[in-house]
Amino acid sequence: MSVAEVRALCANLICVEADPDADRRALEALARWLMRFTPVVSAGWDGDDDDREQTPSALFLDLTGCERLFGGLGRLVDLIKGSLARFDIPAQMAVAPTPGAAWALAVVCEKGVNIVDATSLHGALMPLPVDLLRLDDAVLDDLHHLGLHRMGEVLSLPREQLTARFGPSLLMRLDQLTGALIEPLTKLVNSPPITAKLEFDAPIEEPQSIGLIFEKLLDLVLSDLARRNHGVRQLRLIVTPDRGWGRPTITRTIALSRPHRDRSTLVSLIRCEIERVDCEHGFVRFKLDVPLHEALAGGQAHLFDQRLVEERSALDRLLERLRGRLGEASVVRPERVESYLPEHAWRPTRLDAVAPVVVAQLPHAPPRPLTLFPTPVEIRVVCEPSDDHVGPPRQFAWRENIYRLTHAVGPERIAGEWWRGHRHTRDYYDVGDEAGLRFWLFRVLHRRDGRFVARWFLHGRFD
Repeated sequence: MSVAEVRALCANLICVEADPDADRRALEALARWLMRFTPVVSAGWDGDDDDREQTPSALFLDLTGCERLFGGLGRLVDLIKGSLARFDIPAQMAVAPTPGAAWALAVVCEKGVNIVDATSLHGALMPLPVDLLRLDDAVLDDLHHLGLHRMGEVLSLPREQLTARFGPSLLMRLDQLTGALIEPLTKLVNSPPITAKLEFDAPIEEPQSIGLIFEKLLDLVLSDLARRNHGVRQLRLIVTPDRGWGRPTITRTIALSRPHRDRSTLVSLIRCEIERVDCEHGFVRFKLDVPLHEALAGGQAHLFDQRLVEERSALDRLLERLRGRLGEASVVRPERVESYLPEHAWRPTRLDAVAPVVVAQLPHAPPRPLTLFPTPVEIRVVCEPSDDHVGPPRQFAWRENIYRLTHAVGPERIAGEWWRGHRHTRDYYDVGDEAGLRFWLFRVLHRRDGRFVARWFLHGRFD
């Protein structure tokens, strides 16, 4: 039935687009909320377990040992059912010794809660349809074709005949259903946020005092990170002024290129951010969050080159200070791109972005200048005399200066990219002048009146 037909029957119908990702997030949030009843909560799937694209529609709670904390299993089940009812969440519930049996009993239980123990499990499974065994459609078709519609009919068959006739999946599901084969639950990991905060009755205006407050909060955060063996990738400073002044809450985020737990480095970055905050009228609430943290990889000691480790650490500290002073978007990392043209062979990325895929290089690639102009600059060049009038460069003019060249290595031919409309091939030269300056030039040849005419461009410098 189409939406138009449904609207004709129900004019007040509200249509909402399907959003599986939002449904998954909502179900996971409900599962985390249910951790107040048991620490082991898992999201399950209807049908085949291998279909991981399907949105979970079942939650499994391992209540083993938890009933003693709530005054018995019946009371615990009533508390869970009442909690879901207060949220207006319709749910079918069942309690059984195995996850497969609990799921099957919950599907057929329309009202109340079906509670089955180990002694009555076999009798409760007998009348259930075989469709609840989470089997492939081909196996279910074979069972129905033979007139096997109930689990009891399948359980009464000799076990040695099941694998030969229906494959190994049927026997596995039956063993998981009865508890002969353990079906472990993949519980949701409960990772509480890492945060620390302080509140004061009177506003704090001095930047030095604010820095000491955040140092105290940093110590609390670092102790939590140490227990998890994690380091900071993002640090968020939140300061709230007194409501009487009508000023908004200020948030500053510090992003790090690698996970850090070094106190002195983090304190320096925090103080740099505090210097950029207007402390007029002061603040009464201070909060330090770690929205992103990662495990610290144990660095292998360098037996013969400890200086390499120290240089990498110094470079990390320099990059973090620059980002703190200049802003997060001011310091970028070049990422190589597969392109023949040098100006298109890289792109800027964030320092904390995922490591790029390494682009293969030629085994003996010619050197490239450290300073590469975004757009080649056309220059006037005097070339060495040759028959085709396109000999190597000997002198060029740039920015009202004349550069007399003493050597020129080349040409290195780089073809243009036809999909970008560049039809001309470039011939690059690595040249040096009398003063020791080193440049990167290229020429593009045009045919005019039956002969070649060269246009020269300056693309970079090696200094």
